[in-house]
Amino acid sequence: MDVLQVLAAKRNLARRVIQDLSENYQKLNDDQRLEKSSTILDEVNSYLQIEQNLFFPYIHKTGEHEDLIARMLTVHEGIEEVSEHAIMMHVDEPRGEYYYQVVNLGGLLDLAKRNDEEILFPWAEAYLTEDEQYYIASHMKNEMMQESLPAPVYDYRL
Repeated sequence: MDVLQVLAAKRNLARRVIQDLSENYQKLNDDQRLEKSSTILDEVNSYLQIEQNLFFPYIHKTGEHEDLIARMLTVHEGIEEVSEHAIMMHVDEPRGEYYYQVVNLGGLLDLAKRNDEEILFPWAEAYLTEDEQYYIASHMKNEMMQESLPAPVYDYRL
């Protein structure tokens, strides 16, 4: 199912950049750390949005798998908490707090991957209709197009 591959690609990209950042943290300058961090946080946010806004409503609709959503949301909440905390920090924190937040985020993404493989993906393959898959895919496409657009530039010299 293509939508699941895109979702996994977003999560995996964030995980790979976390791995690269953590392995090369000392070698990178602050700008490079910030650039990698931006990629991580953008992909993580997009990943969470897709699961929560496009997949979870279908699971809720069945009324049978609330325990699965609760399990996944526990990991999502941890990811959101660590991400929000990391945003407030500087990449050059003197005691390495930022580095440890990034490493922690990587571990949480590993848990999210396990949840996807054990819960979400099997559920989606068993229960999503072709129309529902098409709806999710079209919304994912729209979201990715929005993500790729540059931020508007405003000219305040009027």
